[in-house]
Amino acid sequence: MFRLNWQSTDMEEIIYKLETRDRPRLLVAMMRALAAEDTRISFEGALSQTELAEMEGVIHEESGVLKRATLQPKLDFLVLHLTQHNLSAIEKAIVSKIAFGHSGIIHVQIESAGKIAFAAYDSFARECVVAYSAVSSALLEELTKSHVLRNYQREQQSTRNC
Repeated sequence: MFRLNWQSTDMEEIIYKLETRDRPRLLVAMMRALAAEDTRISFEGALSQTELAEMEGVIHEESGVLKRATLQPKLDFLVLHLTQHNLSAIEKAIVSKIAFGHSGIIHVQIESAGKIAFAAYDSFARECVVAYSAVSSALLEELTKSHVLRNYQREQQSTRNC
């Protein structure tokens, strides 16, 4: 059974639905924009044989707002601190080494200051990629111009269309 872990949000929270063109570049852009001492990232998918699973400080359990998005079948679930210090190591472990989809990354969540800042579910499928207030519209505009995103749209509140 597939379950998405959309976080309930304040009606005032800014939410953007993102239409992804380039999944790896979008993920790297979000990681670079959000990396800070109080930021963590979770990955879910077929990840047990990847460098991510071997990284120092990796946690294999749900933590805070970072929850599993799929109930069955149980997928590998990894949580890492996303800081400027380990950003390049995480990028290196992902780029050109891990696929997106059932043979690699299926779901990604980035938490900043205890709140979800970015989430991409169902292999970054349309309607399943969202950015919250921690992500600026200027960044999203830049990603659209550079063809990382096809489009983005501001929403009043998150919907569960995945």
